[in-house]
Amino acid sequence: MEHKTQPYSRSVAGSIGAGIGSLFGGSGKQYYILEHKITSKYHKAGESQEIIVDQIELGRDPKCQVRFDESFNTVSRRHAAIVKERGGSWKLVQLSQTNSTFLNGRRVEKEWYLQNGDEIQLAVNGPKLGFIVPTGKKSTVGSIGLSRRLSLFRQQALRPYKQAIATLSILMALSIAGLVSWKIYGDIQWERRDSARAAEYARNMAAQDSITGALLAKNREQERTVENLRRQQEKMRRQYEKMKKNFEDNIRDMQNQIPKRVDGSNIDNAAIDACLSHVYFVAVAKIEVILPGGEQKTIDGGWTGTGFMLNDGRFVTARHVAEAWFFPVSGGTVNDKMLYLNAVAHNGGKVTAHFVAISSSGDKFSFTSEQFTCNRSHDDTGVNDDGLTLSVAKLDETDWAYFKTNRRTGLNFDSHKSTSLERGTKLTVLGFPLGLGANAVDDIQPILGSAITSRKGLNQGVILTTDTNYEQGSSGGPVFYIDASGALSVIGIVSAGAGRTTGFVVPIAAIN
Repeated sequence: MEHKTQPYSRSVAGSIGAGIGSLFGGSGKQYYILEHKITSKYHKAGESQEIIVDQIELGRDPKCQVRFDESFNTVSRRHAAIVKERGGSWKLVQLSQTNSTFLNGRRVEKEWYLQNGDEIQLAVNGPKLGFIVPTGKKSTVGSIGLSRRLSLFRQQALRPYKQAIATLSILMALSIAGLVSWKIYGDIQWERRDSARAAEYARNMAAQDSITGALLAKNREQERTVENLRRQQEKMRRQYEKMKKNFEDNIRDMQNQIPKRVDGSNIDNAAIDACLSHVYFVAVAKIEVILPGGEQKTIDGGWTGTGFMLNDGRFVTARHVAEAWFFPVSGGTVNDKMLYLNAVAHNGGKVTAHFVAISSSGDKFSFTSEQFTCNRSHDDTGVNDDGLTLSVAKLDETDWAYFKTNRRTGLNFDSHKSTSLERGTKLTVLGFPLGLGANAVDDIQPILGSAITSRKGLNQGVILTTDTNYEQGSSGGPVFYIDASGALSVIGIVSAGAGRTTGFVVPIAAIN
């Protein structure tokens, strides 16, 4: 079911209510950190500000939880807000009517979802903040000390309201804490007078020491596993460089066969407009991880890409979008996060990515990596010297993934044509390169790209292209053939590029 965001308004529940929940029940409640990147009157560069409430405002107003002084004249008094959605995700909301807010350098028109590592900037040349979501044992409010939580509660939950409410709330919290502490002290004194209970207490402490020792041993084992993964990185990087060199050598051998650009008929904008609603911006909302020992972890956010709906009800994308952890090496660099997930998935654990797809029509739906059908027959699987199993996929004709839906409207496709294109055929690409085209939840517009086939038919199962004009983020997007009448048919899926202008496309006929 599509989740509709609610208009933002400052509320007691989002500040005081959420603050009380963090103060007395923070063991399962997640928080985030704002890292200040410049020095101001109220904050120093490098300062980390933990946020434990569900809504805060940023600006020059004294009621803002993240406040900037009057020297920042392009920062509005109530400039922007960060609000927690009902699903647990965070979003950045534009409040100022005169000054812009930027997320990773892109203007936020109304609101947009935040992911771990994003950079927020208030106004052009204004102050910048890093958005950080802690992971592991430090990911919940309960990991913050009580005295620190009381301070954050006063600063964030009570700042927008009257001082009398703040004073009363703190006195109530301290009174409750004092009563609880006195009750615990009395119980302990009573138990110490009873020798039988004292002996039981000693046995319990011994059992806790045993559990602590086991946990320490487990941590040491995990540290050894991480070191093994680091050694494996270098080995994989060398293998990737060799594969890349062989591929580039093959491309150079074919350059003399590539003709001059063939002029095609003008692109029919009406035909392209008819396709836009079936092309989707795909983003990872969260990654669920089950470690080999059974411990469960959740990683917020992830990567983005493109997907599209065919007229037979299949939703299609590239496999390296659907299962990114099978592709831990990119551009000669080993991605530590993907390598870790690969090792977990192939050594007794489980990895599940949760996606959200949005189209220009406003259609939005969710799915998981487990729904996809993929071809893993070309994966390289092996065990290293330390006993870790890894399975690495190849960027070849198996770089596709799909799942079936009950829809019957979508893009036309031509499987036969995808394997027999003539050299010099002009191709049209739709996607979201570098995240462009996905400006806000209500402003999704795929970006137009292009390419030209560099040889007739297929080369080792893929369509080779030159004059390739699309970037990372278009991965998984549709590649169209334009026939003599101007009609568009999907003939492939954007997969990868080998150089500045050379790339390859997985033919739609490869999907089985």
